[in-house]
Amino acid sequence: MPLSIGQPVPDFTLKSSKMEDVSLTDQRGKNVLLLFTPLAFTST
Repeated sequence: MPLSIGQPVPDFTLKSSKMEDVSLTDQRGKNVLLLFTPLAFTST
């Protein structure tokens, strides 16, 4: 789902590097950086 600049991001949950669930809602009030680089952290 494409987003426009200034549009709120829908809530989602991902696994952290420690395999713990982290949701965007849990980070409210903090600065969040979402890094998306396919295959960057794989051995492929």
